[in-house]
This record gives sequence, structure tokens and C-alpha cells, in this order.
Amino acid sequence: MEYDAIVVGAGPAGCAAAYDLLERKRRVLLIDRHAFPRHKACAGGLTIKTLRALRYPVEPVIRQVCTDLVVARRSRARRTFRGPGPVCAMTVRSELDDYCLERTLERGADFRVVPRLRAITESATAVKIESMDGAFETPFLIGADGAQSRVRRLVPRLGRPALGFAIEGLLPLPAMPPMEFDFGAAPDGYGWVFPKGDHANVGLCSMRSGETIDRAELEAYAARIPGGARLSHVTGQFIGFGGWKEACATERILVIGDAAGLADPLLAEGIYNAVASGRAAATAVDTALATGRSAASIFADRMRPILADLRSCWRDARAFHRHLGIGYAALGFALTRYALMKGYACGLTYGGSKRRFPLLPFMRPPSLDKLLPT
Repeated sequence: MEYDAIVVGAGPAGCAAAYDLLERKRRVLLIDRHAFPRHKACAGGLTIKTLRALRYPVEPVIRQVCTDLVVARRSRARRTFRGPGPVCAMTVRSELDDYCLERTLERGADFRVVPRLRAITESATAVKIESMDGAFETPFLIGADGAQSRVRRLVPRLGRPALGFAIEGLLPLPAMPPMEFDFGAAPDGYGWVFPKGDHANVGLCSMRSGETIDRAELEAYAARIPGGARLSHVTGQFIGFGGWKEACATERILVIGDAAGLADPLLAEGIYNAVASGRAAATAVDTALATGRSAASIFADRMRPILADLRSCWRDARAFHRHLGIGYAALGFALTRYALMKGYACGLTYGGSKRRFPLLPFMRPPSLDKLLPT
């Protein structure tokens, strides 16, 4: 079968791109190294802006909804931030990915497990992919295959984003703790505790390029949580960031999500930009197919606000971690707490919260029922 686009990677980014293309009556092949469901290292927090960006309700895979947030500095000086509404919905990443793939397959995508890509060749009219399962050819290729993207490795013109690192595990608990970020628990990063109903996801994350964190460090960190048993499913994951510094497209190859280095440099949130960039790629490919315009140019226009937001966040994150004492003290101000929680509850990006700061008192958080309809 001939496809209008092939999407490499069937996580939230790849499924967002495929879903929107299918909505536009395009023929799409999704390929991934793994059959689903599969374990994926990810804290699994869905912000309100992510829920709004998704094209379908994800209520069936939501484990818990958090309204409040605890912040700490190296496990001390804890503060509880009260939200004006829900700020995060908790999911297990393997369940979310499987659910998103099922919705995309229902829309009409074809799906194939392809363990490894061997070569990618781009011509003026098509992209040829050589794999262990044979060869594929398509007018456009969308790379959504994570921070260590094979697509990027096979297309050197795309460069490489910087890599952070996170390690996580699952911790059974008799009672669920609140959602927590513990800044400074890892270099240029934080520790987290995300409640999931019957267990907590506990992890350490560093956005310092080249930094690694081992299992012993994570187990020592988790041991501080009262009532915790032994960690299970401990896995590490690289995080792609700094995407505003590297090319994210050639004329017929677009990279999105972690493959494009789009994780938030402060909190390492990646799912929102994965979905947003996937939808941007779908618009670029569909418009290029319909009009003959450059997909790369259209994609660059669509990505501009996302990359500008990430640059702004990176500058502030760098200052925050470099002067953590001052940065953490600033979180103690009532105005800072209010802006942070109101922005998240209203579904704003980091830059959006800064730009709309004077309007935050007049903004009303959306109803969760509208974001997660039954």
C-alpha cells in the first residue's frame, strides 16, 4: 500500500501526528520497535494543557487527579501549593501509550513492529526507509522515536539535541502522598513523587547534559518515603531538550517530541510538546501534499511559538538551578505560588503564564468534565 506519510514511533507524539493526518483523510503507516503495550519510563503526569491538546478523552487511563502540589528543596523546607482547580492528571505511561495507539488505529492507521531502521534516503520526491523488515517509501517521514532517535542518527543534517537523564521506579504505598517536586535532589534537576492510586511513581531527573543517576541513588531517595516497600520496575530514560538549537526538519523529514529535543528544561515535561509538535507536523505534511508548499517551512512556522517558549523556560531554569537558594526562596512568595498554580490550572504553557500574568486573576480554569468527558 502507498502511504502519504510514515511515522516512526507510536508514542503520544507519533500518534498525535498520525491521528491528525488520518482526520484529513491521509494514509498513514505507524511503525515502532515494540509491540504495545510496552513499559515506558515516564512519570506519567498529564497537565491541563496536554489534556486540551489531545484529540480524544483519556479518562479510561487516568489513575488520579491532583489539585495540590508539594515542593521541597533537597527534601527540606516543604511547601504546599493549593491549586484553584486540577493541575495534573496521573496516568501510567504504558497504559496511556497503548490507549493512544488504539484510538489512532481506530481512525485507520496501519501499524507495524519494525525492530530496527538501517538507512534513510531522501530524494526530491520521496523518502526511502530501509529496515530489517524490508524497504518502505513515502512522500514524508515523521520521526517520533524518542530522545535517542534512530531517525536523527540516520539523517545527520538534523543534528542532535542535548540529553538529560531520569530514573524512576514504582513504589507500593498504604496511602497516597501528594504530588511532589523536590528541587536539587539531582544536579540541575529534581526528585518527584507522583501518586497513581495503588502506587507512587518515584524518580530522579537531571537536565545536566552527560549526568547519570544509578539505581542505588534512586533507592536511597525512595527510602525516605514513609511506608514504602521495595521499588519495582526501575528504569532509566534519556530526555531530549534544547531543540531550539538544532534543525528539526529537512524538506521531507520532520522530527517531533523528544526526538526534536522538546522537553521542558525546568520540569522535563515532554508529553504536551510531543502532542503539539505532532499536530504541527501533521498540518505541515497535509498542507504540503495539498498545495506543493514546503513542509519544512510550514513546520518551522508552526514550531516557532513552541521553541520560543522552550528558550524562555531554559533561560529561567538555568538561573533557577544555578542559584537554587534564591530561586527556591522566590517560590515562597504568595504571588509566585498563585501565578504558578493558576497558570497550570488554566492550561497555559510556561511562557503563556508569563505573558498573561496580568490577566491570571480574571482567568477561570476549565472544567475537568470538559477535558475528560465520560
